[in-house]
Amino acid sequence: MEFVVLSAALLIPSLYLVLTLGSVQAAVFVADTIARDAARIHAVAPDQVAAAQRTQQHTAMILEDFQLSGTDVVQISCSETPCSTPGGMVTAEVRIPVPVPGLGPILGETGPVTVGAAHAVQVDQYRAAG
Repeated sequence: MEFVVLSAALLIPSLYLVLTLGSVQAAVFVADTIARDAARIHAVAPDQVAAAQRTQQHTAMILEDFQLSGTDVVQISCSETPCSTPGGMVTAEVRIPVPVPGLGPILGETGPVTVGAAHAVQVDQYRAAG
């Protein structure tokens, strides 16, 4: 009898910890993917308005795939104006709030954990200025 009670007392928190760590790790992968792709999109696109729209669509698609919510999770900064200036650097920073499994009704859609990633891409030195 003691074994059953002790097993349940240890198994349930351990299972919850595994679920929580799994959702945080998935959000880390999402943040890294979005940062890398957003920086690349802005580094190769000649039109910055189109690049911003494409980044927003791409971000929404990835967040939806992983069932995460968030708006304006990407910040783009460029060393040159426009971003696609040859030899310039484009940096994308991403911050995503992560919901805690099972505590959505208490904590709301965004959880107490926020993960982030950053990626920098150098624009090709020998591309034609657009």
